[in-house]
Amino acid sequence: MAIKQEMVPGIILTIGLALVAKMLAPWVPQLGAEALAMLIGIGLGNTIFAGRTWDSGVKWAEKYPIEIGIALLGLTITLNTIEQLGWTGFLFVLLQMTATIVFVMWVGGRIFKVSPQTAMLMGAGNAVCGSSAIASVAPAIGANDDQRRTSVATVSLMGVILLLVLPVIGPKLLGHDNLLVGALIGGTVQSVGQVVGTAALVNPSVVTYATLFKMLRVIMLSVVVIVLANHANKLRDEPGTTKTKFKLNVPWFVIAFVVFMLLNSFSVFPHIYGTFAKSISGFFGVVNLAGIGLNLRWSTIKSSGGKFVGYGLVIIIFQVAVALLLIYTLMH
Repeated sequence: MAIKQEMVPGIILTIGLALVAKMLAPWVPQLGAEALAMLIGIGLGNTIFAGRTWDSGVKWAEKYPIEIGIALLGLTITLNTIEQLGWTGFLFVLLQMTATIVFVMWVGGRIFKVSPQTAMLMGAGNAVCGSSAIASVAPAIGANDDQRRTSVATVSLMGVILLLVLPVIGPKLLGHDNLLVGALIGGTVQSVGQVVGTAALVNPSVVTYATLFKMLRVIMLSVVVIVLANHANKLRDEPGTTKTKFKLNVPWFVIAFVVFMLLNSFSVFPHIYGTFAKSISGFFGVVNLAGIGLNLRWSTIKSSGGKFVGYGLVIIIFQVAVALLLIYTLMH
């Protein structure tokens, strides 16, 4: 996405905050640059930098640099790394996503009494990749703007909660096993950026594994769109009803990630490229968390409403519980 003039202040603010967090990190090693960037961002974003002047640039800085960082992560892994996931890793992702969508739609309709479209958006957002999945599914199921915005706000807020909680409980429950902690984070956290940010709060190896598990979920987005679109059309299957058309889009950074990974597997690039890519993606991870912090306004929490906050909390508790059950059953 092109940078517009009004975005410049917010972009400078976010990158500047990331640099400050990197400089402060040696003095607060218990938190690290990523956590510092997010916490300072939350404070500043709700006080000094709460004006609209910063919004568009902060949103850009939260979204786009981390996509470049994710693409570059492909230079740090090979097919051998993916082989470590094994068939159990693929089965874990498939079962986790299926259970999440079925549960979210069931509990949304039966207990929280939300519309079928909202339940489907929440299911896709939590099971696949947050707001990106919601944006892909919304037109396919005929969801309106209010349903989309509320779902995005709720899913984003729940992602921040997982970002704060999983780096603490993951290593304790899974014995500091980087692959298993990566599975927990990569299999549950909503957006791609939040996955990288959450994993970065543990260690770089967890970032690698969590990204791989997350990529498997993102790749499944097309299947989720087709399934939910068909389900929505069945709900509207009445004479004279126009069925919704949809198109599938694979994010560019997913394609780049796979291409770089394949090239790296055949030693096309010198080793120093991987070291450089890891440094760049690491810094963009700090930028991402600075943006998440600056962008998490109290108004976002308020716009979700009590019912949706409750709905979101039930969902993430279910997701983490199922993920842990599957990890202990399939991979431990």
